[in-house]
Amino acid sequence: MNRRQRTQLSPLIEYLDRYPREYFIFAFFGLFSIAILWATFSYTVLQYSFYKAQADNQHIAETTAPVTRWNIYANAPHWSMSPSLLATSVSLSDVAIDPHVQWDKEKLIDFLTEIVYLETCSGQSTDACYRELLRFLRVLDIPEFVMQESFIKETISQRVRERVYRDKVTSVLIQTNISPEQEIIFQSLWLRWVYPTADGLYINPEELYEREVFVEKYIEVFWGEFDDILHRIRQRNLRFVPIVNRLSIRSYDMIQEYLAEERQALRLWVIDRDASIWRFFIFTPRPQRVYPEGSVASQIIWFMNHEGNGNYGIEGFFNDVLRGNPWELRMKKDVQWRPLDPLSIWQDIDNNLIRWADIYLTIDRNVQRRVEQILEEHTKKYRANTSSAIVMDPNTWRIIAMANYPTFDSNNPWDVYELKRIDYDEYPNPERDLLWKSVFVEDIANGEKFLFNGREIYLREALREEYGDRTLRKYIFRNDFWAGVYQNFAITNLYEPWSIQKGITVAIWIDTEEIRPFDTYDDVWRVTIDGFTIRNVSRECSGIVTFTHALNFSCNVGMIRIVQRVWRALFHKYLQDFWFDKPTGITLSWEIAATMEPAERWSQAKLLTNSYGLGISTTALQMATAYSAIANGWLFIPPYIVDRAVYPDGREISYQTRPERRILKESSADATREMLIRGIEIWAAHYAKVDGYYVAWKTGTSQIAYRGRYESGIGATNGSFAWFLPADNPQFVVVVRFERPRTTPWGANTAAPAFWDIGKYLMEYYGIPKNR
Repeated sequence: MNRRQRTQLSPLIEYLDRYPREYFIFAFFGLFSIAILWATFSYTVLQYSFYKAQADNQHIAETTAPVTRWNIYANAPHWSMSPSLLATSVSLSDVAIDPHVQWDKEKLIDFLTEIVYLETCSGQSTDACYRELLRFLRVLDIPEFVMQESFIKETISQRVRERVYRDKVTSVLIQTNISPEQEIIFQSLWLRWVYPTADGLYINPEELYEREVFVEKYIEVFWGEFDDILHRIRQRNLRFVPIVNRLSIRSYDMIQEYLAEERQALRLWVIDRDASIWRFFIFTPRPQRVYPEGSVASQIIWFMNHEGNGNYGIEGFFNDVLRGNPWELRMKKDVQWRPLDPLSIWQDIDNNLIRWADIYLTIDRNVQRRVEQILEEHTKKYRANTSSAIVMDPNTWRIIAMANYPTFDSNNPWDVYELKRIDYDEYPNPERDLLWKSVFVEDIANGEKFLFNGREIYLREALREEYGDRTLRKYIFRNDFWAGVYQNFAITNLYEPWSIQKGITVAIWIDTEEIRPFDTYDDVWRVTIDGFTIRNVSRECSGIVTFTHALNFSCNVGMIRIVQRVWRALFHKYLQDFWFDKPTGITLSWEIAATMEPAERWSQAKLLTNSYGLGISTTALQMATAYSAIANGWLFIPPYIVDRAVYPDGREISYQTRPERRILKESSADATREMLIRGIEIWAAHYAKVDGYYVAWKTGTSQIAYRGRYESGIGATNGSFAWFLPADNPQFVVVVRFERPRTTPWGANTAAPAFWDIGKYLMEYYGIPKNR
């Protein structure tokens, strides 16, 4: 520094020399502290939201939690306040592993082998074990399969070992919806690491060497950004290998218990980290719909599809109500981006927008189960195709039971597609025993591909003329009806009621006051109309008899005499009032009804045959509602099977129905009941007598139409029965129907004995006092 500069700075130096140097040090650190405090305040207060979001992006993931469906309940039994749970949701887990964890893989293989064996074959039949193994191994066949634990575990262990030691991504989907022309272009390039499929274009990054060349060829065909495609086909480590989907609760608890014990042993230094396996596991929760009662009411409830929606039944009809709304789930992630425990779950929804609820049905679980058991026993006894039964309360019109056979397990609905080869010891008369079942024959030329016992076969639907040909190799579904068992036969199957309809005809006739019950007519046993001859069945139907006698002995000519007085327009109007021309409107999917032509288009033959149920099509539920109108005295009330929906905030919506109109005068219904009671004493339906109670009834046996004519012989009828009891104070209306019974064609010998079992159970279960 020269003299001039020193002269210029001398005033500053003199000023600084007045204060000790410690002051300047304190001032420096004071200003530095202020700067730090300001920066801290800025980061933690002024810019808190920005930096918190940055941190959350690194450590917390937000995802939409799977929607848990709400519950379906059966009505509480009369002696209990607790409803029965028919459908609920539980959280099962998918289990996967991270193969890049460098701990004890051999121990992991042994442990996973035991878990997979427990999930696939432990306690299972040979067929069930084989099917589950095929699904786990992802193969079509297992050569030389034997149902031995050592063989099965060795097979499982080999596949588990492949998955545990697989540590690279070897398949990446880079293009979907490729056209046939684009597929041909890539196949012509002979790139062995490229796999065009129906799903799209896959590549194996481990086999792809000239990446830039591939990207250029890819862009020529599909377009795209060079860097983006290059990034998608990069080599990468495989950090997620699925092992078992939707692990059972038993296996999940076993794994968690073992891993908890292992972590405790690690904390106590009992085992080394290299000998543990808990860090391999990755659990992903999956909501699973569970049906605790299995097949009970399955055709009422139905099940969920793979997208988590109900298609039919209660699950389908109330799908939007049961499935609820998704909510946001925030989860911490570890350094490997694996989910840890949830931080919080929130759902900002106005109560007025809550649309999910529990559904309570009117059916009694105990009655439903017992009626299904009775149908199964009698269907097998009479070798019928199907059977249905309705139990209704005629005073409230609630459905107490709606049962069918065969049925299915809602927990395993896809089992209905399982095939079996026809054994002629089980079907000794195939031309009759296999009627109206799904029968297939092998036909390589015209058949469709099926998988049967791990091998491919080609099947087509058998012609009816081929049923009895024992030289053909035929197949049938194990449940006899394939996916047809998904149907609720009580509301989806139309049939001609025949003699059951006579109870309705008599009620109409009494209500019009055209004839009195004990008026007589001359029964000539047959009537010819429009070239069509109508005959009676019973020999009791001849000579001078009363109309009560005609109802009791099911005289067709007697019913004809009634409608000849009531005539076409009025009879047609009453049938509409009884709701035979439209569905009942019950809250179930698939309900159907036959169309009814206008009265003006009815021929005389159609009018007369309709009087005894020929030419009229109805479902079991429609017939039950018609008889309920007679049983309750005069009113028509739409039947209902859903009692109420209960929302989380306590709101309830009732689905109980109200009377819509008067069908009959009360005196007419009383007179009809009296006539129906008499028949149980004198006609073939004595099988249906329930000791100690008066029963009002009507049996029916109807032939089945096929190709414009009615079939004849064994297995060609529908046997049905409709009645209510106790007849003097009806509490229940029951309709039972058997399709194609083969041991006897008559409804009085099939449906009537089934009713006896149902009626006896109802009286005992509800404690109805005997009145006779």
